[in-house]
Amino acid sequence: MSGDARDDAGTPPTPPSTAVEPTGPAPAERRQEGRRASERRPTTIRRAIREELAGEPTEDDYAETHPQEHRATPVIELEHVYLGFDRPILEDVSLDARKGETICLVGESGTGKSTTLKLILRLLVPDRGRVCIHGEDITDLTFEEALEARQHMGMVFQSAALFDSMSVFENVAYPLREHTDMDDDEIEQRVREKLAFVDLDPDQVMAQLPSQLSGGMRKRVGIARGMANNPEIMLYDEPTSGLDPLSTGTITRLIMKLQRELDVTSVVVSHDIRSVFRMATRVAVLYERRIVFFGTPEEMAATDDKYLRDFLGGS
Repeated sequence: MSGDARDDAGTPPTPPSTAVEPTGPAPAERRQEGRRASERRPTTIRRAIREELAGEPTEDDYAETHPQEHRATPVIELEHVYLGFDRPILEDVSLDARKGETICLVGESGTGKSTTLKLILRLLVPDRGRVCIHGEDITDLTFEEALEARQHMGMVFQSAALFDSMSVFENVAYPLREHTDMDDDEIEQRVREKLAFVDLDPDQVMAQLPSQLSGGMRKRVGIARGMANNPEIMLYDEPTSGLDPLSTGTITRLIMKLQRELDVTSVVVSHDIRSVFRMATRVAVLYERRIVFFGTPEEMAATDDKYLRDFLGGS
């Protein structure tokens, strides 16, 4: 009999008494539940991020391990910075980084994150405002003074920016040859030390060219080169960009290792929110030329701000 058969009276047949009544919600209720689940998605993501943060250092942990530095003059400070070219790039941007902190800059593409790194490096000068390193305004430094200031900073570029024609050894040794009076033995010892710190075997990689390395290994060589001068400040522009999840985790742990073991102050530009929430002491969010949030990962995860919720929900 077909599914729409009727009895002689023209009414549908009575279902057998053994039929089981549906126990799930009605279709309308299911649709409503689906909407509620969709509305809960950013909260669910933030909860997952908070769970992943379990065991990672927090702002309170930083205050306990750096009781004096927590209140000291910031190592890096931007005060009401404005910058524009043919259009405004940054407007009234202020942030600071204390000794041993890892500050992560996040935001949509084109919001001025990499530009902020160039201001800290004094490759750019703000139209208004101050950029200070250890309390000293660097905006009016001469070219030679700016070069000297950069010797206290290490930079890791998005593509690692290694010299293709140079071996790994020569790449890491380059800043030592350019800016120090170290002899060859001292340089080799320093190169080996830095390669070992980023979990690369010096004997295996020093003679290789960058083209012979994987993407993750090139990034680690870039970090080793940035560390070569034992800088107090490390700057990273998308250090995990284009890497597989395992390599991303390796780079993230290295940045955390620099903070914990060497007390380096770091500023990291990244789109990788999961890595940011693992490594950051504080997070600065750039949106429409301004910093719209500056606080701990836990505070960002708990925020009710609609833009930040949407930003996390899309990550």
